[in-house]
This record gives sequence, structure tokens and C-alpha cells, in this order.
Amino acid sequence: MVVALPPFLVEIIKFVTSESFVKAAIFPGAAFVAVLGILSVWYERKLLARVMLRIGPFHVGKYGGWLQVIADAVKFLSKEFIIPARARKKLFVTMPLTGLFLSAMLFAFIPFSEYWVIFRSDIGVLLVFVFIAVSPIPLILAGWASGSKYSFVGMIRFAFQIFAYEIPLFIALTGVIIAARSFDIVNIVNAQTSLPFIVTQFIGFLVFFIAAVSEAERIPFDLPTAEQELVEGWIVEYGGVGFLGIQLAMYTKLDALLFLTVNLYLGGWHGPAIPGIPESILHPMWVFIKFLVLLTIVFLFRGVYTRITMRKILDLGWRFLIPLGFINLFIVSLTIYLPTLLA
Repeated sequence: MVVALPPFLVEIIKFVTSESFVKAAIFPGAAFVAVLGILSVWYERKLLARVMLRIGPFHVGKYGGWLQVIADAVKFLSKEFIIPARARKKLFVTMPLTGLFLSAMLFAFIPFSEYWVIFRSDIGVLLVFVFIAVSPIPLILAGWASGSKYSFVGMIRFAFQIFAYEIPLFIALTGVIIAARSFDIVNIVNAQTSLPFIVTQFIGFLVFFIAAVSEAERIPFDLPTAEQELVEGWIVEYGGVGFLGIQLAMYTKLDALLFLTVNLYLGGWHGPAIPGIPESILHPMWVFIKFLVLLTIVFLFRGVYTRITMRKILDLGWRFLIPLGFINLFIVSLTIYLPTLLA
């Protein structure tokens, strides 16, 4: 006897088993973002431990202490979420998760191959930049909503830093758009089939990469946190699930910016063919390998460099990166349009 399922249940099953649901929920969707954030924290701990001649996480988890990060997450989730008496309660509670949501939304537009992208758009680069520009706002509001002088000072520093580095980030991005003649990230990657843009736009790559590190507030650009003088800066009043949400938001944004760098400057999924490996696996593999190289460099900064002063942070953004971005833009425009004019 065959039992007919209700129409709404049939539609739900079709959606859950469809490729769109797999992309949105699993890869490169929500589950992927959560696992990637956890693995990024674990990788940073193990890498810095090697740099500092330590072992790092070891006991919790059979292989390299990989369960330690999950144990820490469970610990934060089980802690009491304390709201300071002077805090703006609604903003204080909602902003960490809002920041995490906006950072995770960046992955909706970042392709891992020509077919593995949640939402492909003809203006994909602009959509990514909108979310990059908007994602710091909840974190800035979180620092202001805490009602603490330490968090307020850290929030002001964070805001100044973000304003100083989003402009060179966009200028560097413009050079890539001009060279690829497209706002579609997939088309930008395909324009690098023969030669990645890091070769033709090395200055633009440096500007974009430095600005991305600053956007994620990584050393040497972590002065807004400044544990020694601001007691964890703009996140000082957060604990438990609030602190966990902010940390995941920062790591998620860093991961998204590095994947974006891979697609814009390192040729994305283009790489040498390996016999026996189908393109459906090979293309995301090359993206992950290039991402891991950039992630290692960013994490090594923490083990090698100290944080710099706010004056040097702002000087680097306003006085050096913006002019370098325009120089790169001029060179790109010259190499593309000069032969046409001479002809």
C-alpha cells in the first residue's frame, strides 16, 4: 500500500534534497561557516604553539587536541550571560549575533568553483563590498552599548581604523574590476586562467591584503582590543555566548576576506590538473590550499609582530595605502587602455 505524502511535505523534501539547500546549509553554507571558524581557531593555536616552542591543545581530542575548541565553545555557551547595569540592553544582546550573521553572509557570494556558489550575481563584487562595509556596524554598536569607558575607547579606535582601511580596500578592488571587465566574481576568477592578478597587480594585492587584515582586527592592527591597556577593549563587558558570537564573527570575516583574496588575486580554483581527481573536487581543493597559505601568513603575524600605535595605523591607511591604491589603479588603466589608444 502506497501512502501519499501531503503536498507541503513533498515540497520540503524536494528543497532539502536540492542542490540549493546543500549549498546554503552545508557547503559553502551555514554548517561550513561554523566548522571553518572552529578549525581556524584550532589551527591558530597549534601554529602559534609551534612558533613559541609549545605544544598547544593536546589532551582534549585524540589528534592534535582538536576537540579543545569545541570544549571551549561549550564552556562559553554554559556560562551566565551578564548584562551590565549601564548597558543598552537590546543592542548589547543582539549586536554580537547580528555581526556574526553579516560576516557569514559574505560566503553567500564567494565561489569555490564555477558551480559551487550560493548566489551568483552580475554585481557580486559590489554585494560583497556592501556586506564588508556594513558588518563592522553591529560590532561598533556592541562596544557603545556596553556602557563602559574601556569599551567606548576601543569602539572609537575600531571605528577610526575601519574608516581608514575600507577606502583602500575598495580602490584595490576597482583595479580588479577594471582588469576583468566584470563585477561577477566567477568571471573575475575566469579572467585569471592564464595569469593571476597578483602578478599584474601586485601593489593592489598588497593594499587589499593589508586592508583585509586590518578589517579583521588582526595583529598588528588589534589596538582596539589592546588587552594590556583596555582590558580587552570594546569587548570587555562581553562574556559567555556574547563573547563567543563576537569571536566567531571576527574569525568568519577573516576567513571570508581571505577566500575573497584568493578569488580576486590568486586565480581562485585555477591550478595544475591532477590526474584521477575530478574538477568538482580539484577546484575547491585549490581554493582551500591558497586560502590556507594566506591564513598561515596572517596567523604568523601574531607570533612575529607586535601591535602598532593608532597613529601608525591611521598613517598607513590614509597616507600610504590610499595613494598606493590609486597608483595601482593608474597602472592597470594604463596597461589596458593605452594599447587601444595607440592603435
